Amino acid sequence: MFRKQRLSNSGASGSNANLNRCEWIRLLSRSQLFSCLNPPAKQRVADVTKILLDVAKESADWFPPLKSALGGVNALIKHYEVLVESVAVAHN
Repeated sequence: MFRKQRLSNSGASGSNANLNRCEWIRLLSRSQLFSCLNPPAKQRVADVTKILLDVAKESADWFPPLKSALGGVNALIKHYEVLVESVAVAHN
């Protein structure tokens, strides 16, 4: 009933004119544009851990030493991230 129809490449030029849809998707998935949308698993685990620490700190009003310890861990993580970013900028 329905047939695939090829689009004519008469107006397109260059090496990218012959790429099909799957090749475009593959190229876009590897590009810098989509790398921020799909961070590596290690980064996702780190982000989830930071969120869980923040939630635990905010809900630890019943035990002040735990709240202060979690606040200290959060501060250390934030300072470490700033240090890593500054070293990366210095090397570039």
